[in-house]
Amino acid sequence: MLSLTPEQQGALEALTLGRDLQRVGAVLARAFPEVDARLGERKGALLDLAWQRARALGLRHALALARYLAAWCVFGAEFENRPGFEWARQLLADTARPEGQRVFQLGRRSREELQRRAAQPNSGLPTPVAFDAALDLLDAELAGHGRLGSLLPRTLLRLGSACDIDAADLTLVESAPLQHYALEQGLWRRVPTRLDAEKLRVLAAQGQHGLPGQLNLLSPSRGARNRLRLRCLAQHVCDPAVHPLVSFNGIHGQFDRRGPLTQDLLLTLPQDDAAPAQADAMAVAGVPGYSRVSMTGCGLRDSGTPLGEQAVRLAVYPSEQSMLAWRRETAPPVRLPAEPLAPPPRALCRVERDGLALDAQRWNDGLAELDRQLADKLPLLLLAWERESGVVNGQLQAEPALMGGTAALTWGWAPHPDGLAAAPFYRVAGQLDLVACELRLRLSGDFAFAGSQSRLTLDCSASEKLQATFERRDAALDVPATIKPAQCAIRQPFVLRVESLAPADRPALLDLAGPVSGAVVGACGLRPRADAPGLEWFCELAVEAVSARFVVNDPLMGVTTMIRPLLPAMKLVSWKLS
Repeated sequence: MLSLTPEQQGALEALTLGRDLQRVGAVLARAFPEVDARLGERKGALLDLAWQRARALGLRHALALARYLAAWCVFGAEFENRPGFEWARQLLADTARPEGQRVFQLGRRSREELQRRAAQPNSGLPTPVAFDAALDLLDAELAGHGRLGSLLPRTLLRLGSACDIDAADLTLVESAPLQHYALEQGLWRRVPTRLDAEKLRVLAAQGQHGLPGQLNLLSPSRGARNRLRLRCLAQHVCDPAVHPLVSFNGIHGQFDRRGPLTQDLLLTLPQDDAAPAQADAMAVAGVPGYSRVSMTGCGLRDSGTPLGEQAVRLAVYPSEQSMLAWRRETAPPVRLPAEPLAPPPRALCRVERDGLALDAQRWNDGLAELDRQLADKLPLLLLAWERESGVVNGQLQAEPALMGGTAALTWGWAPHPDGLAAAPFYRVAGQLDLVACELRLRLSGDFAFAGSQSRLTLDCSASEKLQATFERRDAALDVPATIKPAQCAIRQPFVLRVESLAPADRPALLDLAGPVSGAVVGACGLRPRADAPGLEWFCELAVEAVSARFVVNDPLMGVTTMIRPLLPAMKLVSWKLS
């Protein structure tokens, strides 16, 4: 393989550039012979100056330089810097656009200027027809010449006739009415989702703005389908059989429409574009399905910035709205060991999706699990009370109310107030009216120590309520922050009472020397799941280690003090339902 040093390559590129400029000059002389005759020996200097200016403007193809020089031949060297030709300076300076587009529009605008000045006497300018003929010659001779001074294979500069989209309109014209669950007059009902009709339309126009990169829709349920009306306006096209081209691509495949067929189209969005949310989970957002629609022309205009290709991703979100509501009654009283545990009342639970009732058995079983966990722990709590404190004839009484009352939660995607151009948000709303924790727990037993006989009673009678109404109305507040009011912390301290049973022959008395330590602690409510997306109901309940400081007054033995453990730390409930 032949290898060149940098010096050799530079020399070869300079030689190629010189030959390319001579070629451009020769073709330009045939296109504008009268100008070539006037230039004479100054032609070489003009070519060098034009190449210097063209390179600064990003015009490196031989045809781009020739078309640039054609305007110089008509209006004078560096005409774009003179007053009255601001349009040319602005057009050429837009280096973000391809050089072929810029020199094509330069030719069109130059022709318009010639046509405007044709009525002026003795203008000395060529006629528009002669200018068109000169450009045709340049295009035919130099379109495939390639970049000036390049050693790479020759490339074709793409010009073409004016072909661009002037305006595009996308409107949601057919959609099943959307509904969501809302709390009205104390009842959860399905109500219409209000949408501004003007927000269901997006426009793009040349010289103004293009279409947004993504449009967002909610998929209708129960067999209905969304329909988008697409209207495309293109006043100048290269070939009506080719452009404009509308392409619609998605899981359904791809179809194309061209020319007059693009003026007014109805696009039916596939039903299964949106993946529904999980049927057995709370507030798990279904993912959108995507398709793509694009409108294209050649992107060439006689004047102005082309609108170019307009491509829009269509994101279709599942519109299903779900609602879960349940009611739990207070569990029956507990008397241990005197009475066996009675079964708790069955929870009433209803699950709906878009107004249709779903099977709620799993939810009913999950709510019953909360009562079962507490019922399993209460006999163990009585046993721990007897073992830790040393009492005999221990008893446990309770009237447990744990997350008793009513709760409701609804979830689903909701349209953004700004319509199609803005992403929807995941709406979560609910209301809780619960007794979070009210155990009415009483542990009692006979206690003997240092000659004293007493009856100890350890009470926990506090009550914690959980009442909240919440709703996520937009994306500014995330879901965890929205449901924060639906959680509560529990701390219910124990109270110890001592009843002396001192015998007459030895009246030693036991009394408390300070407050008892320990409490029933925990938390409950609604929270995000830690192991998966979505939300879960939860209840965590435990007993802190309980101890008390006692003092014994004995007429014979004097005063004795001690710290006595009464209950060990113990988990009562660890429940969640998602």
